[in-house]
Amino acid sequence: MEHEKLETLENKALLAAIYYLEHDEQSEVEKNFTSSKLKESISKSHIALYNMNNVLERGEMSESNEIDIAFLDDVRSNKKQNLITDHFFYSAVFYQDNEGDFVVIARETKNEFNANSKLLLEVLFLVSLVGMIVIFFSSLFLGRWAFKPLTNIINQIKNKNNQNFTEPIVTTDQYTEITDLVSAYNVFVNRIDQTFQVQKNFIDYVSHEIRTPITALLGTLEVTNTKDRTPIEYRETIHVLKQYVVELEHTIDNMMLLSGAKTTFEFKPIRIDEIIWEVVEQAILYHKATIEVAINVTNPDVLQINANAQLLHLAINNLVSNAIKYSNNDLVIIKLEENENTVSIFIIDHGIGIPENDLNKIMQNFYRGQNTQNFDGKGIGLSIAQVILKLHHIALTIKNNTPKGTCIELIIDKKSTQV
Repeated sequence: MEHEKLETLENKALLAAIYYLEHDEQSEVEKNFTSSKLKESISKSHIALYNMNNVLERGEMSESNEIDIAFLDDVRSNKKQNLITDHFFYSAVFYQDNEGDFVVIARETKNEFNANSKLLLEVLFLVSLVGMIVIFFSSLFLGRWAFKPLTNIINQIKNKNNQNFTEPIVTTDQYTEITDLVSAYNVFVNRIDQTFQVQKNFIDYVSHEIRTPITALLGTLEVTNTKDRTPIEYRETIHVLKQYVVELEHTIDNMMLLSGAKTTFEFKPIRIDEIIWEVVEQAILYHKATIEVAINVTNPDVLQINANAQLLHLAINNLVSNAIKYSNNDLVIIKLEENENTVSIFIIDHGIGIPENDLNKIMQNFYRGQNTQNFDGKGIGLSIAQVILKLHHIALTIKNNTPKGTCIELIIDKKSTQV
């Protein structure tokens, strides 16, 4: 607004210069036209013409302290100059004429300009205030609309209890982010539910496995306490109690393995083939199993590894027992093969196999395959074996055999396990 005001004043200053300095060179019609234009645009009391001596020579503007010699010199140097004070706008031009060189000044009061500026400021303030109020209430409405899917999810979560905790959250919203959030939440809850189930199974297993030897212990003690016994009978009772305690200790060790509470064991050099023959002998004796063993190793030294014999026996026995059980005591093949940097142990059966959907879950604690309903088991044999093999840095892979059955491969890295 200031810029437009000063441009208008500059034009008025040029018009005043023509009126006062070109008067003698104009025709009567031109004089009348210039005079009427000047009267329409500016009062002569706002016009001043200063000569080269800085003397107010023409115009009816009263001399003002706001117009000083420095300002007049600036006009002569720059050909034009503007000045804004508290009460006036000034626009000056340097005009050369045959009568002399003049500084022509036109001014205009700032009263109307200040009033318009004040009005504009009030309008802007009012519009801003109304705009902020509109934005505030609009944001409330749009926020409720935009967050409605999230509010729906939050309400569903608040309504969760121990009865419906595992039920998935449902949303009809089509936004990808909301759909991904709901999907991630449902996956998270499903994993929590699986963890709870594992814990429940673990507790059930612990209570069952510990209750059996404890009940046997108490029963034996009660029977023994019913009457006096001979020293031989007491020794037999103590021997039975010791077996129960050993069984209880074995159960606790298994529990600690499954829970990860015990990870340090005594390792010493052993022969892996001796462990396998012990497992095979035990399986034939107790299960009447049919087992073929083939050891394709040229260097017997590679069969000596650093391990815990008791744990490794337990792991391999679990794998062989599973092969016998799930093949209905059919032929089981155990092969040892020497490779460049590894020794592989294959345990191959011709039983029911493992459904493809269960292969990635079969080694989870207490997980049993979909096709094992007709077989007894707790779903911990593979879990215990995997934990033990990890302690020995032995890789375990399971895949289905062709045309039926399962093939388990244990890969022993010579560098990490060999003595």
